[in-house]
Amino acid sequence: MTWTPPADTWGSTLADEMIDLADRNRAIEDAHDTPEPVGNTAQREMWERLGALRASFDRSFADPPRDQVVQFHDLLAIAVAGRRYALRLSQSAGLFPNRQVTPLPGPISALLGVAGFRGSIVPVYSLAAVLGQPPQPDSRWLVLASGAPAIALAFDELDGHLRIPGDEIIEEPVGHGPRGCLRGIVQRPEGARPIVDVAAVRAAVQALTHS
Repeated sequence: MTWTPPADTWGSTLADEMIDLADRNRAIEDAHDTPEPVGNTAQREMWERLGALRASFDRSFADPPRDQVVQFHDLLAIAVAGRRYALRLSQSAGLFPNRQVTPLPGPISALLGVAGFRGSIVPVYSLAAVLGQPPQPDSRWLVLASGAPAIALAFDELDGHLRIPGDEIIEEPVGHGPRGCLRGIVQRPEGARPIVDVAAVRAAVQALTHS
């Protein structure tokens, strides 16, 4: 059954109707001021994915407490250059599909350009390039990193929302991988997903811009 966003509740931006990140530590936000028509397969898939994420978030807060001792972590399961990763929602301020990115000329291949977010112009970096892969200029998704200075990270695929008990995450004291941007691992049926440390990514792109 195809999920279509109701016109009466999704008429402005998804940010207005999705969960308030400041209160609930998560956000899913549309890239456009108004919903796109669901006239083709790609658009339907995008809306279905966003609808499933929204329902998953709502269920996670509506379910009765399972165990007050257990701490759960909310993550986004993503794919970058064909590889599986995860992002902590506590390190993100918004998720945007199909946001227009204005290219900027320059020597930093990881810098894809700039995009507008809530009235501000923010630099957009290819997460693939930061992680040592070729830049992906046509990445469909942007995640706005929490904290300052503001940056957005572009990646290829959104696989879903994960709510994982803390004891199922392998925590690591220091970062590893390209530029030390991976810290922690979550085991899933499809395989292990290294966790991207957004703070380390920000430090890496700042080092790139000052090199």
